[in-house]
Amino acid sequence: MSSIDLNAPSIGYEAAALLDRLMSGAPAPHEPILIEPAGVVARRSTDITAVNDAELAEALSFIRRNALAGLTVQDVTMHLCISRATLERRFARELGRTPKEEILRVQLDQVKRLLEQSDHPLYEIAGLTGFKTVSHLSVVFKRVFRCSPSEYREQR
Repeated sequence: MSSIDLNAPSIGYEAAALLDRLMSGAPAPHEPILIEPAGVVARRSTDITAVNDAELAEALSFIRRNALAGLTVQDVTMHLCISRATLERRFARELGRTPKEEILRVQLDQVKRLLEQSDHPLYEIAGLTGFKTVSHLSVVFKRVFRCSPSEYREQR
């Protein structure tokens, strides 16, 4: 089940600022002070794709658990003890994408999350999301999202 990140740091900051103004004699505001939520937080239960194929479900789960550690398609096939061709065929039939695309999707989702919610430099983000180099991360990110990671961060 997903939830909404209520942006507790901003709520606390605004509450402290309001208290300071009230203690200094300023009148209470007539309108409520609205704080934008930070976003939606997808929980693990939300992030699982329902598939009838038990091995494919295990592959998806394995990818989600390990993609940020530099996972390869070969790692997935070895974990499941099936051939790459079989894995590719099942992914295409059920999901319309390849295992490699799924690994990249999981990695890039985390890259976007870190760009939006942290000040980590790009080299740290690359390391935290399974990319061997910043340049590889940048090339893949730009190909998928049509902007550089830095441009994406500035837009958020």
